[in-house]
Amino acid sequence: MKKKSFFESIFNNEFFRQIFVFWKALTSSWRVYLEKPLPMEELQELREAASIPSFGFFFLLICATVIATLGLILDSTAIIIGAMIVAPLMNPILSMSFGIITANWKLYKRSLITVALGVGCTIFISFLISLIIPLDIVGEEILGRTRPNLIDLGVAIAAGAAGSFSLTRKSIASSIAGVAIAVALVPPLCVTGISLAIGEEMIAPVSSLAVSYANVSQGAFLLFLVNLAGITFTACLIFLSQSYGRFPKAFQTIFIWFLIIVLLCGPLTGSMKKLLVNDRVTRELRIIIQEKPQFAGKIMTHGLNIELEGSTAYIYFLLTVPQDLMTDEFDQFLQTSEERIFNSLTQTGITSIEVNVRIIPIEVKRYRGLKSKL
Repeated sequence: MKKKSFFESIFNNEFFRQIFVFWKALTSSWRVYLEKPLPMEELQELREAASIPSFGFFFLLICATVIATLGLILDSTAIIIGAMIVAPLMNPILSMSFGIITANWKLYKRSLITVALGVGCTIFISFLISLIIPLDIVGEEILGRTRPNLIDLGVAIAAGAAGSFSLTRKSIASSIAGVAIAVALVPPLCVTGISLAIGEEMIAPVSSLAVSYANVSQGAFLLFLVNLAGITFTACLIFLSQSYGRFPKAFQTIFIWFLIIVLLCGPLTGSMKKLLVNDRVTRELRIIIQEKPQFAGKIMTHGLNIELEGSTAYIYFLLTVPQDLMTDEFDQFLQTSEERIFNSLTQTGITSIEVNVRIIPIEVKRYRGLKSKL
């Protein structure tokens, strides 16, 4: 008589059989579904269509540019998100990646030209809109897209993986709209166009102490390049992992895009360090003020800007302080704060700091509340 295996013994046990029946009823026979990738020919046809600079592509791109530019001018996050959903710029970028891994250089060049035309069109349209609407003050939505760092590269890599993989599965193909929201393509190009139109007359809100035309335009375009390189490189790897194309034929072009990412990591690393320093200074300031009951809730920090040159940090503050608090004790408080901030920043590799504090004295008036005579 053949001896039953361990799994057969468990399955034939009445108790475990009842559990199995209950599980099937509870989950409606749920199980993992391993969907097969799209056939090579079908995906090739879709990528060919997406690489063509059609009327529909430019119509949607122009609409997305108008929406994004107006959203940036109005400093509205919701409007900018709407523009990212409409923008079709993700499609030709993924076609570029597909052309690389399949060694279809005609597809690659056509997609690259479509992307280049889209970039030029977006910058030009946003430039024209900014000339028509002569606003010189830039908001936080614009400034937030001028300081790319390594985190933005991580977002681009994840977005490239998600976008390319969604193209290989019919059931999740609609997810590419969500990917377009996660990664910034059109908004940073619009910021570039806006900065070109405003020029040297650009003014930042009171929350930012320093902003220049060059920093805004270069930072915004750098963010676009980071997203472009991250998406293209990662999409190539995902397509290869799904058995589309061959690595030896695509190695040279993939390596070029990898080198582009490596080169971009230089300024991104500097921005990342500045972000970490900014975070540490902000945290120290909050702690220092809260430790002083006489200052807590009265001294307000409206601006913090940090510039790094080597291991030296140049820190700029903008504070509003009630006039009755501006005493010798307040001066001592500023000196102590500088020392504590310096001691904290030494852990990040900073060896010297220069602090520039701008103080706006304010007069606080209190009025007695009115009471009814009834």
